[in-house]
Amino acid sequence: MDQILARDYSNYLVQNSISTEVEPICKNIDDMLTRLDEFESLLNAVKENISVSTDKNLPEIATFQKDFSELCQRIDGFERFITIAGDNLSRMEAHMSVAEHELGYTESGFKGFLKPIFGRQKTEQDATNLAPGDVYTPPEVFKASDFFPESSSC
Repeated sequence: MDQILARDYSNYLVQNSISTEVEPICKNIDDMLTRLDEFESLLNAVKENISVSTDKNLPEIATFQKDFSELCQRIDGFERFITIAGDNLSRMEAHMSVAEHELGYTESGFKGFLKPIFGRQKTEQDATNLAPGDVYTPPEVFKASDFFPESSSC
């Protein structure tokens, strides 16, 4: 019985060549090892670049922190300026609307320009809603020098 069993196993090994079955597996393992080596070298290169970046670039970025803070402050100031300029423009438009209404100047263009010249002449009292002793005070307008001081840097 042992001899029969040994012969059956030997036939199995001869008929099913182990080398042909194991060879693709070995080839896949070799390919995977090659890819692993490539990945390891890529990982080392990335680590080297990161260390150069942290050692060299981060200190350079930190030196620009003061300039960046100054830029942020200038942007905030510019936003305040835009808000104030918009408010002043709204007040000026309101004053212009009152003045146009009082002078009867509601049309634009050439006809609107000629109407006050050739139209009905108003007396000084008709032309304003101020009391006789009052003096017109124009709205306060921003000063650009408050927001844009003289400086050599842009």
